[in-house]
Amino acid sequence: MTVADSQRLRTVAQQIADASAPEVLANINQIQKEGKNTQWVADATKAINARFGGVSQAMRQPVEEEVQPAGDAMRAGEPPGAGGPPPLGAGGPVQPPPVTNDETIVFAVGTPVFLVQNSAIDIDSARAEATAWRQILSVKAPLLNRSMASIGRVDVSNFDNPFVGTAWVIDDGLVVTNRHVASLFAQTSGAGFTFRVGFDARTPVAADIDFLQEYGNAATDPVAVDRVVWIAPDGLPDIAFLKLAQAPSAVGRVILELASDPPPAKLPVAVVGYPASDIRFSDQQLANKIFGGIYDKKRVAVGNLLGIGDDNITHSCATLGGNSGSPLIDIGTGQVVALHYRGIEFVENDAIPIEQLKRCLARARGLLENTGGTTMADNSSGSGNQNSGRSGITFTVPLKITVEIDGSAMPTFAAAATGGPGPAPAFGWSQGSAQQAGSGSGPNTAAPPAGSSPPDREMTLAAVRAARALLANREDVVAVKPGYRFENGAITDQRAVVIAVKRKVDLGALESRGVMPLPSYVNGVRTDITVASTADLMGLSLDDEAPATWHTSYKKRPDLPLLRRNTSTTFTLHTGPDASWPVLGPFLAETTKSLVVAMYDFGAINVLNGVLDAVKNKAETISLVLQMGGKVHTGDFTDYEAVDKIREEKGSKFSFAPASVGKGGIFDSAYHIKVAVRDHSAMWLSSGNWQSSNQPDVAPLTNPADANALRLYNREWHVVLEDKDLSQLFEAHILRDLEEAKAAPEAVSGEPLVWVPADLAADEAVAKPRYFQQVTDTRSIDVQPVLTPDNYIDVVLPFIQSAKSTIYFQNQSFNTKTVGDDYRKLLDALLAQQKAGREVRIIFRSFGPDDRDTISNAKDYGFDTTKIRKQNNCHTKGIIVDGEAVLVGSHNWTTAGTGFNRDASLIFYDRDIAKFYQDVFLYDWDRIGPTKIDESLPMPIIVTAANDTTPHPGYVAVPLSQILGR
Repeated sequence: MTVADSQRLRTVAQQIADASAPEVLANINQIQKEGKNTQWVADATKAINARFGGVSQAMRQPVEEEVQPAGDAMRAGEPPGAGGPPPLGAGGPVQPPPVTNDETIVFAVGTPVFLVQNSAIDIDSARAEATAWRQILSVKAPLLNRSMASIGRVDVSNFDNPFVGTAWVIDDGLVVTNRHVASLFAQTSGAGFTFRVGFDARTPVAADIDFLQEYGNAATDPVAVDRVVWIAPDGLPDIAFLKLAQAPSAVGRVILELASDPPPAKLPVAVVGYPASDIRFSDQQLANKIFGGIYDKKRVAVGNLLGIGDDNITHSCATLGGNSGSPLIDIGTGQVVALHYRGIEFVENDAIPIEQLKRCLARARGLLENTGGTTMADNSSGSGNQNSGRSGITFTVPLKITVEIDGSAMPTFAAAATGGPGPAPAFGWSQGSAQQAGSGSGPNTAAPPAGSSPPDREMTLAAVRAARALLANREDVVAVKPGYRFENGAITDQRAVVIAVKRKVDLGALESRGVMPLPSYVNGVRTDITVASTADLMGLSLDDEAPATWHTSYKKRPDLPLLRRNTSTTFTLHTGPDASWPVLGPFLAETTKSLVVAMYDFGAINVLNGVLDAVKNKAETISLVLQMGGKVHTGDFTDYEAVDKIREEKGSKFSFAPASVGKGGIFDSAYHIKVAVRDHSAMWLSSGNWQSSNQPDVAPLTNPADANALRLYNREWHVVLEDKDLSQLFEAHILRDLEEAKAAPEAVSGEPLVWVPADLAADEAVAKPRYFQQVTDTRSIDVQPVLTPDNYIDVVLPFIQSAKSTIYFQNQSFNTKTVGDDYRKLLDALLAQQKAGREVRIIFRSFGPDDRDTISNAKDYGFDTTKIRKQNNCHTKGIIVDGEAVLVGSHNWTTAGTGFNRDASLIFYDRDIAKFYQDVFLYDWDRIGPTKIDESLPMPIIVTAANDTTPHPGYVAVPLSQILGR
């Protein structure tokens, strides 16, 4: 897309002004009134317009701000950063309005840069016009100054440049910087890191952290980097940890304090680091104006947080190459809130949130604990690195393996092979054989003696910790976790060290590339190799994962009680894709007065057209609460497009609010309900959204051309009730949701997505699918309305506990890992019924490589995994008890789904209704057969671009919270 760069700068300048403290904003306004005609403003404005006045042909990408080696050419269109977040809009006029003096003054006065001298901020070193920031720092400087002696410049010798970035003390003897900084002088080699061969092409680069390097001060305070502890692989945050050599600590050098909670937006912050004279900055004269012509020395750049996300934080502090690895410090507390890593001048600065930094720190600490005195990367010029490139490295973890690594010939591949004896898997990669420790053939370990007891959980966890240390620097290894051996795709009872890799590769292919096979055993525990899951890619397979938290500000409504009732009504039972649209279409078409809808996703063309046709007359009204920004199927509208089309047609007759979810919202992570109420007297309730996967325009019961629908679209359970009292009850709750959403502060609207590989034909019978005819009847029924966060636990827990013989459970989610207290009650009740001898059968949705985690976690929880099956396209959320009662609705079995999100279900205490859905369940159970995971599938893909919602061919888009059970 084309982007008017000057318009982007104008937008960013407004964001900075909006985020500024009142005194800073007043300072900006004063200079805008009084100083527009000064020469420095005119010169800077002219330079900015020369750089940004045209129309860019593509969105500029933020660049990592290591110091650019002198021999590298500038990458066109990718300068380093000095501003705020990119605007959300796209496009602009061919001749966009220029940047004015007003914007120039915002950047200059709102984001000034200060020198550091004698480990203290020089208040008088910033631009004289920035009086407000000078006053603020006069008060707050002591909080920042205590950190100065702990922030250093990453200096390198035998390299193109004298320094490459910034690092700071995060733990005892441990400093943190960015991956892209450390990767300039270090590299993976076998199971460890080595320093790269330097400029002389013979000896390694050496690295120091100089904690001084101030303007006007010739003194230095270098401490050698003893080793590289960990460089996070691609896909994880841009972080690296370096261990310093033992040296007397300088006076005042402390471990920087990490903030305990995520920071609020607009927080005043400072970046402390070493901005370099960067040839990638598009206008060197302009850079000199901002940084006073002083580079490579410790500076403090102040500004505000502009955007807060789980994966990224944006800020307005001015930065250059050399700032990579700088701490982002809360000016009010002196605590670190993020790690700066990249930017675009005047447009965007990005930092890694504190929670991600803490998780990575825990991993680095674990590596240090489990490697003892191991030198993972030797910062010396010994002969082992300068001749043949072959060297011996001894790991103590506490098993002892000596590995001979040919560092000079070791290429990097995203590949791994399984270790250990046993039959080859069906798709045929070779197995590595077990080796005696110290044999010099690779990092395989010996099998335990014959007759050894099988490993218990504690022995397995200890082996996992050792394996993490051993394999932490293998680029092909994504995660190491406790689990079970799988044979021919089925889980066994044998505990194992599970090594998650990017992809499985034939052993011969590994050997031909010089890559060592993975070990067969670690500390006597068998290993099992698998393709990485979503949790593995997110770094959530570690023992030190931060506890999950959930929230809701929802207030229960005693004036709208959800009471069990006997009612005489007409009802239509139906399933998808059998009769989804053939029932919903006529339901919508009968609208004469009003349509009230609560929905998670809305984009199917047939449904949108049906809604518009239903309310096409002037008299009909439509009310809608919708979670915005979800996944988009090929051919569907986006949520925003659907809302716009309804608004265009209905105008003032359309009442709409985006659901209030996420941080600061009413509901935790999803407005997941699927309910429509027609004319205050009839309601449709479902497990499925209004997208083409849930409501395809097919009729397999009547159209032979749609016979393959069950393999293409979701399995759903729906119900229509022509019951005035129930309909008005749900309508009242939805309309209350609507008003509360309108009054709530703006909250996160969309959910992060994961693209999951989808093999729609796997695991399921190839015979012609059977489709179930909808059933309509009019009579008295016993029904319990269910809403979350209102009463799901209260009514579903006794519902499960009431079972005398069978419980059939079919749900998209079955999370037994991330478990809150109330949700645990449900799991424990279901498990207790199975332990008591009830026939408990469980079907969950297949999410490709994530299936292994789901099954393994369920086994760890205590469930009989022979009674668990996975189903492609399972989107049902139903439970059948004793063939006498059935729950139908939208509740995923997760902590959020059963307690903190907005969901709706109905429990029918009716044998005939239960039998209808039980027949469908038993058909699905027999059709899908026993569970076997497919490890030939590729890894999931974590979607990072905010507008990238259409998955690649062969993948389906799934909200991250559903995959992780959050």
